[in-house]
Amino acid sequence: MAAADDDNPDPARKPSRLREWVTLILMTGLVFFGIRWFLFEPFRIPSESMLPTLEVGDMVVVSKFSYGYSDFSIDIDLPFMPDTRLLGAKPRRGDIAVFRHPRDDKNLIKRIIGLPGDTVQMIDGQLWLNGEPMPQRLLGAATNTSLSVDKAQLFSERLVDRRGAALAEYQVINFADTVFDNTGRYTVPAETYFSLGDNRDNSSDSRSNAELGVVHQRFLIGRAEAVLFSLNVQAHPTDGYFWAYWNPFRWDRFIKLI
Repeated sequence: MAAADDDNPDPARKPSRLREWVTLILMTGLVFFGIRWFLFEPFRIPSESMLPTLEVGDMVVVSKFSYGYSDFSIDIDLPFMPDTRLLGAKPRRGDIAVFRHPRDDKNLIKRIIGLPGDTVQMIDGQLWLNGEPMPQRLLGAATNTSLSVDKAQLFSERLVDRRGAALAEYQVINFADTVFDNTGRYTVPAETYFSLGDNRDNSSDSRSNAELGVVHQRFLIGRAEAVLFSLNVQAHPTDGYFWAYWNPFRWDRFIKLI
């Protein structure tokens, strides 16, 4: 039996260089979009509604598998997708969630406060959950907000269950008496979630049915996990825009867990 001539392979069986590149590009695209559609997706923070937790210019990574999948989470209009979602767990109180606005083609990010069946109310700027006030502690003046810095106050807020066990703890900003500092007692309907911005007086959230209202589970996209990096898109008045141009990153906000 004659040995195969490795020095003179059959030209017809030699793979095309163009085909190799096309295959590589297609495989890379499938991996990229597979990760983006089903695993993780970056989102940019465009407003101050989640200060002080998230700043304008933050780029956050969202785990899309945390809450399962709907046509909004994979960003493809699939009419056969059920409202109950596929796979995944339900949000927890205190989660920071990204979701699609139910009446507008834009994504929002807020903190999940009320689950189905919970009661939520604001009394004098303090959050009440299931008939109990959520503990707050004054930390001082809030300085990283466009609200008047001589009046904006920074608080530590803690979500607790009926037994007093801590569910989540984070910081919120309160500015002054506003129409949403005192609300009626709202019962969260089935399959929906009550959300609030951490910047309580500068957030359109579930306190207003005209602005947002409660969020149906179908519109959930995923849970915010970390700040990848942060762009200094809003220079502080003391810094000036020239400094922001030459120093575009907030270096202390790289790979920051939420």
